[in-house]
Amino acid sequence: MARSKRKQHEQGRSRQSKARAGGVAAVRIAEAQAAVWLPESMSPSRIAKSYESVLGALLAEAAPKRLLEVGADVGLAGLAAAQHGWADEVVLLMRDAVGANIVSRTLEAKPAANARLIVGEGPLDAPEGAYDVVVVHQQQSRRLTEMLTRQAITRLAPDGELVVGGDVQGGVRTSERLLDELFGEIEAALGAKNGRVIIARNPRSEAAMATPAERLEHVFDMADEPFRWVTAPGVFSMDGLDPASELLLETLVLPQKGRILDLGCGPGVLGLFAASQKPGTEVTMLDADVASVACAQEGIRLNGLTNARVLLSDGIEAVRGERFDVVLTNPPVHRAGRLARRLVDEARCRVADLVGAEAGGLGQRGDQPQASTAGGADDDIEGEDARP
Repeated sequence: MARSKRKQHEQGRSRQSKARAGGVAAVRIAEAQAAVWLPESMSPSRIAKSYESVLGALLAEAAPKRLLEVGADVGLAGLAAAQHGWADEVVLLMRDAVGANIVSRTLEAKPAANARLIVGEGPLDAPEGAYDVVVVHQQQSRRLTEMLTRQAITRLAPDGELVVGGDVQGGVRTSERLLDELFGEIEAALGAKNGRVIIARNPRSEAAMATPAERLEHVFDMADEPFRWVTAPGVFSMDGLDPASELLLETLVLPQKGRILDLGCGPGVLGLFAASQKPGTEVTMLDADVASVACAQEGIRLNGLTNARVLLSDGIEAVRGERFDVVLTNPPVHRAGRLARRLVDEARCRVADLVGAEAGGLGQRGDQPQASTAGGADDDIEGEDARP
């Protein structure tokens, strides 16, 4: 048993090491190649989306003076535009720490004077001024995609083009119908077998959204003193508490004192509950998503907590070297496989660091460090175009 746990611990550490190590790779887009820094766990041949070759060709032909790319996974199109001079100025607005880390390391390794990285929730966080082309990547949440699209209109030049790219399975056909409602002119182009790129011009007067997304406030009153949390479009369990999180809240065994980590916190439900119920603990919440971190920070304020913090983090990078007594996580199993496994691996290793590889298992009780985990689904993924 001990040998098996030690082997699991070592395998988890190996995957984490690959995620941290990496280098610049050539990734093909349209008729060009972009230099992109990638962790060893990512294969260059699988980085480009099915629609990005068409997207790259469109950008090369349009040659915009100012280009804004919003919501990309790794910023491939924007990086290619900067490196090949397809645009005079490129702003890559990344909504998560993973993609931001890739873009940042790429620009360190391959400096581009015409490229700028912004980490934010959406187009309203981009530098002001009109952009000739704004690219919005289809998100898993339809409501989030609509919000990003409407906000992008506020950054569009009067004769500019808004381009939405996405996978058919990811709901891009729904975005095409949305653009038909918001714009006077749209043009669609296929992107390989499963992708699609839509070009929109002449937005209607009521289409723009110049305000941040409204936060939805929720109350959980299972305990003696209810606590509140907030969500926004694209944030996990936007419409209320998901069953997996509720199960964890009902079964958690928390210490009176010690350090607690909520890994992949989403809006912070688990961490906020732990901090409010156990004021003698120190709670750290981590998430890669910018909007999730903002929601968790708002939850700390709403509940008047002084023993909790939330950090934007690519995995556990923001707390690497720190130790915790309890690790909580509700991994996003709807995103399948690699990401959920990474969260569980990192949770195991955070606990194991306290007492060595022998403590690598989950769900330990008593005086032993412990990790609690459940799997949840994102109920903001809707309809026939939703990803499986």
